[in-house]
Amino acid sequence: MNRKTILLMLSGGVDSCYMLYYYLTQTDYPVHAHHISLRYPSEPRWEEEDRASRRIVEYCRHIRSFDYTESRCDIGFKHYAGRDSDTQLLMAAKVAPNLKGEIHLAIGWEKSDFELEVNRQRAKNKVTEKLWNALCESIDYPLGEHISRTILFPLIEMNISKGEMIAALPDELVEMTWSCRRPKKDESGLSQPCGECKPCQTLQTYRGKK
Repeated sequence: MNRKTILLMLSGGVDSCYMLYYYLTQTDYPVHAHHISLRYPSEPRWEEEDRASRRIVEYCRHIRSFDYTESRCDIGFKHYAGRDSDTQLLMAAKVAPNLKGEIHLAIGWEKSDFELEVNRQRAKNKVTEKLWNALCESIDYPLGEHISRTILFPLIEMNISKGEMIAALPDELVEMTWSCRRPKKDESGLSQPCGECKPCQTLQTYRGKK
């Protein structure tokens, strides 16, 4: 049987950074990390996320070897629940057929993602799982036969909080992540975290407790 390979979607934020770190340090599965440059007009932070992902990858390659690719998404979707995860599935369905082994897709959802009722309903109705199954079934035979239809949600299975992730990660790796939703330009034109949005405040709170 082909060896299990983890296709991990890397955003540059804390959740997916921890997921990559976990698979590299706690398992021996071959890992393929894929970053999507999400160039949504409503959230112009793709440059920061691109740089964060590349810094994280460079750091983590000192742990052990793994493959890394990037793609670009310019779909101008208006905001809707599940937009980011649906886009991840669309891009993963492009990447997975080209990988070797028995491919298992890992998505970095964690328990606070379900604070909104609409997300809980999507999970209850298995919207993400059904979309992934449909995408895999649409891949020309035999290219999709080695792709598992079961999505991995490792952070949910661990029941790990954002604070616990930050505490478990090396300090320098936490500093490489990017979570700000409303970056501000400084006098030199470089983007800086706003310090005001929820991801910024969460990171500041737990980083201060380390």
